[in-house]
Amino acid sequence: MISTRKRGSRNHGKGAFIYDDFHDNHVIWPGREPALREFLGQTFKGISHKWNNARSSNSEDALTWSCFDTLARVDQSRRALALEELWELAYGEKAAPEGFETSAIQIGKTYGKGDKSTEVDLSFEGDRFVVLVEAKLYSPMSQADPDNCKPHNQIGRKLTIGLRVAEEMRKDFYFILLDNAPIDCLAQLNPRVSLDEAGEKASGFGGKWLTSYWYSRYKYGHGGSLSPLADLLENEALGSDQDQVAQVADRMGWLTWADVFKAVLRAAIPTM
Repeated sequence: MISTRKRGSRNHGKGAFIYDDFHDNHVIWPGREPALREFLGQTFKGISHKWNNARSSNSEDALTWSCFDTLARVDQSRRALALEELWELAYGEKAAPEGFETSAIQIGKTYGKGDKSTEVDLSFEGDRFVVLVEAKLYSPMSQADPDNCKPHNQIGRKLTIGLRVAEEMRKDFYFILLDNAPIDCLAQLNPRVSLDEAGEKASGFGGKWLTSYWYSRYKYGHGGSLSPLADLLENEALGSDQDQVAQVADRMGWLTWADVFKAVLRAAIPTM
């Protein structure tokens, strides 16, 4: 029987659907509601942004929780297959670090300290590695804002803080960008953009090309040189020798939500 219960509303048929009850906006594994409430109650630098968006269908946190808390609860053998698939989709033929298929899944964990800290949407941790995942949905990545102690854009911030934390933990560092489309599709929103334009603030879905632009600039460089990434690391005193810069670039991967949905759904289907 199909339920006719009204779950929420959309303002004049536009914008995000706003659920009346935050439960309806999250996939909740049996017994995990207390953990979800704790997750939503987290603050970062005094801001309760998770609760503020807990009922919005546009919430990146709701989608991240729904997919990856579910993945963390399934049988270990099924989870391992899903993680193996996601790694291949993000990195192609590059081998995953040893133990990735059994890594701990962290959602909303803060890494670093003080001004050198960042809340990470999703991360995978093992004995010898840490993988930070920046999850985007409909909003563009945030730009640098030096006046508010943000010298780098969102990708640069994750790379520099993640690398510093990994070095302190004596682990290998990896970074994955998770968005709703492949790099080349997002780039088409504003092709042949200049560096000056890419440094300006943008809002709304039309600004999502920024994610592709800056990811590509750090991973693939400019004019055959990885100098954009080298400059980023050098400015943060993280070292900029050619081998290290190439290694950081090589350990950057890209995923789409479509990739995640299929891998998680396959893992959640019980074996016969």
